[in-house]
Amino acid sequence: MLYYSYITIYNLFHIVSMDLLQIFYKGEIMNKVKHTLLIAACVALASQFNLRHYVPGFIITLSVILLPIFLYNYVEINPIIVCFATGIISPLFRGVIEYLETRDLMTTWVMVGPDVSFYFSYGIFYYLIYYKVAQDDITRFAIAAFFCDFLSNMVEMSVRTKVIGMSLEIIKTLVVIAAIRAFIAVGVIISIKHYRAFLAKVEHEERYRRLVMLTSSFKSEIYFMSKNIKEIEDVMKKSYYTYKFISDNDYPEELKHLSLDISKDVHEIKKGYLRLISGLEEISKDKIDETSMSIRDIISILEIDTKDYIRSNKLDIEIYFNTKVDFDVDEHYYLMSILRNLINNSIEALEKRKRGFIKLNVYENGEDYIFSVVDNGEGIKPGNIDYIFNPGFSTKFDESTGNIGRGLGLALVKDLTNSIFDGSITVQSEVNKGTSFTITIPKSIFRGENDEILYSR
Repeated sequence: MLYYSYITIYNLFHIVSMDLLQIFYKGEIMNKVKHTLLIAACVALASQFNLRHYVPGFIITLSVILLPIFLYNYVEINPIIVCFATGIISPLFRGVIEYLETRDLMTTWVMVGPDVSFYFSYGIFYYLIYYKVAQDDITRFAIAAFFCDFLSNMVEMSVRTKVIGMSLEIIKTLVVIAAIRAFIAVGVIISIKHYRAFLAKVEHEERYRRLVMLTSSFKSEIYFMSKNIKEIEDVMKKSYYTYKFISDNDYPEELKHLSLDISKDVHEIKKGYLRLISGLEEISKDKIDETSMSIRDIISILEIDTKDYIRSNKLDIEIYFNTKVDFDVDEHYYLMSILRNLINNSIEALEKRKRGFIKLNVYENGEDYIFSVVDNGEGIKPGNIDYIFNPGFSTKFDESTGNIGRGLGLALVKDLTNSIFDGSITVQSEVNKGTSFTITIPKSIFRGENDEILYSR
């Protein structure tokens, strides 16, 4: 029996030694030492919340609730190391307090010394019952927390009473105490797990929303670039016809070479565009979710994104998004791009105004779905309203940089509305009073003929 005891002690010593060597070799000693000392310090402080019971020096403390919680979360540190460190720091801390009260070193040792046996025993029991198995099993953890608490208290009580002072009543009470503290520890662990799951869900939804908005812009840019290919082809044809015309007539040789160079350059630009579009489309095909999305989800994502932008830029704008119908949209990225551009256009028209508002309404009218975006912004000048959908037209000017807007937002909105959704767009505006954009799209374009009529949100 003594031989096996020596073997067990040797194995535990070997395990702890190997863990220490592993820490050194991996260069993580400072980080793990910091966590170990932090756990020991927290447990030492928590030990001051206690009840004295049964025999002098024996206390029922809250620290034994914290200890298993720390051990469960810091799985990268061997529990024997943690508990051995705690078994030194916590009794030392308590000993200082006891000594200041008694001014007697021997009395202090009698009161505090057996605490060491509790923490040392707890680390060994926890390692054997739970940690060694290396499984994240909450049921097994609950059992381990109970038995580690009870058995360690038994060891400490045996040291204090020299075994002969133990009674059945004491053992029953230690069982109850261990069960209560284990129950609380497990409850805290489960609460932490649920809270982390909640945070993970919120983070996932935030990432998904950002991905959808980014993808919407991404696909719209691809669409616009693809459309530009046709214009590049027209320029290339015209440049080549110019070269042929110059070649067939008596023009200077330099002009002939210049026209040919222009034609070649345009052709190279076209090839570069095609390679870029092909690569972007391949990414889009492989990485982007192409499933349909309900109009309610589209509007919900737009609403959250718009509120975040208004809040982060401290704008005095109220938004009212009202969806009265529900249907699925296959080309939801394009529809989101349309609505987002219109909303951004309204925000820019309201940035310098107070008490601005933006209203987005989605409803049905006969065989069509209507999307209207209304604001009380600065409006559009009558002389500009016929040109706002032209590519390159922009009234946006950055005074700090001197840059002029690309003028692609409303041009893209109209193009997508007409080409992708076979719809139409109209605009009404009055200077200093506001602007209203109305998009009309046939119901037949969208999936789901049985549309659910919803109340205003």
